[in-house]
Amino acid sequence: MNFLWALIPDQAFILVIAAVALGLIIRVVSPKYAMTVVGGIILMVLAEPFVEALFSWLPWWLVILVLGFTLLSMVRGLFNLGLGTRATDHMVGILAADVVRVSFRSIFRLLFFPFRLIGWLLRRGY
Repeated sequence: MNFLWALIPDQAFILVIAAVALGLIIRVVSPKYAMTVVGGIILMVLAEPFVEALFSWLPWWLVILVLGFTLLSMVRGLFNLGLGTRATDHMVGILAADVVRVSFRSIFRLLFFPFRLIGWLLRRGY
């Protein structure tokens, strides 16, 4: 749920703080959780100009890379809400193992491509 906070518009932070305060008043929310949420909101608001300046300074390809990782993290957060933490961790582990397996296969195919090309040329009679 960490990166799902990024989807909340800045104008709605007041409502989130009011909802946390109301939950704190009727003792639905613990004081530690309330301070964590309010502190996170304050930190996001204070860090926004610095992050914006950093992204304007970075090259376009690095911005796209960071955006891709952010998108993957948001998708993981959505799966975390639907499946649960442990199931999502298991799913991410399986996907990471598949990426490593495909990477190694691709590297070996590229390494052995010249030999396969020579064998193909020899079979064709060139």
